[in-house]
Amino acid sequence: MRVLFTVWPATAHLYPVVPLAWALQSAGHEVCVASHPALAPTITSVGLTAVSPADERLLPPPTGAGKPFSPEAWQALEDVTRTLAVEPADHDLWRFQRDYMLPAIRDFHPVDATAGTPQPWLDGLVEFCRSWRPDLVLWDPTMPSSAVAARTVGAAHARFLWGLDHFAWSVDRFTARRNEPGDGPAVEEPLIASVRPMAERYGLEPDDELLFGQWTVDPMPAPMRLPTTRRTVPMRWVPYTGPDTLPDWLWARPERPRVALTLGASMRAFRKDSESLVGDLLETVAGLDAEVVATFDATQLTGIERLPGNVRTVDYVPLAALLPTCTAAIHHGGYGTLCAVAAAGLPQVVAMDGDEVMEGPISGRFLTDSGAGLTLRREELSVAGMREQLERVLNEPSFRKNAAAVHADMLAAPGPTEIIPALERLTASLGGAKK
Repeated sequence: MRVLFTVWPATAHLYPVVPLAWALQSAGHEVCVASHPALAPTITSVGLTAVSPADERLLPPPTGAGKPFSPEAWQALEDVTRTLAVEPADHDLWRFQRDYMLPAIRDFHPVDATAGTPQPWLDGLVEFCRSWRPDLVLWDPTMPSSAVAARTVGAAHARFLWGLDHFAWSVDRFTARRNEPGDGPAVEEPLIASVRPMAERYGLEPDDELLFGQWTVDPMPAPMRLPTTRRTVPMRWVPYTGPDTLPDWLWARPERPRVALTLGASMRAFRKDSESLVGDLLETVAGLDAEVVATFDATQLTGIERLPGNVRTVDYVPLAALLPTCTAAIHHGGYGTLCAVAAAGLPQVVAMDGDEVMEGPISGRFLTDSGAGLTLRREELSVAGMREQLERVLNEPSFRKNAAAVHADMLAAPGPTEIIPALERLTASLGGAKK
């Protein structure tokens, strides 16, 4: 069968699909990946065929959360926040969706469009699907136009998650509130509002299938998943963290414990890391009886006059190559990094500063609740306090034991190759007649 992946243009969205795309290719299926033209070189660098359905000149730059909401859109989101009545414990789940996932959708799907408004990304994707005629479309949850394109050609389609299912969680909450006695919500649920213009352009209603796919491939660790009633195909997260040449210092096992320190490619690309956090983390690890490998580039090291003697900095090294040599990891809490560290069976520390923390609070809460790690908030802890917490994770056996349990949970899910028969059956049963 022909399988089309669609991804938002960032490596954090591309890399999670690579193992399944490779598995499908190895099983004899045709695979290609559609995204913004800016991501095409990265797609081809991982051995996959890239498709750019729309001219780059017609598309906005992929800024995600860097694209501000209009005052009217922000007021509508404030109304949704009140409607959802989110409990304090769940505030971070809604905030990540509101501040990061919805802006990513609106990069390429203008929320103020009408059925008659040209939508370059959507229209180009539909045109490509009509020509290439995929049997299955596996789509990024921030690229729901993929469901519209699949429906127009009668292809089966499913979401491929790269994190928690924030959209299903919030729509379920919104629906439950709507069904409560009283007047119900006065505003439209934001995912539905985002999908409506693209659906109506092709004579469709923004139904549940266009919002969530005919099913969902979910590679997240089972204990971390949000509850959902949607049809799900679980898959084990297989870390792929990019191609590179293995440096010679990684050839042999380290002589003393090694700790990975990274603040993530997405934060580096779309946000400016806190200089204070970088400085305090380097001061925190100074003097530890451990070798620390920090994936910091020159911009992140601005203002750092002297590196601790036990710290090695590198602009980039694939985490999949680094982590097997480590005993723990310190990171920003990105879902991809969390899963890569968990797949290596390591305890981990999520380090944050201020409000620009993306999914960090969610990951940190999971690690704390599972006993597989801790959270460090720079504004709440001194350097001495941060070092004390880090030393706990490095030295207390319970963290290694609980990290091993999270790893075992991940191993219980089928790998990419193992789910291919299920994808083939679902495609055969749910795909419509090619139009």
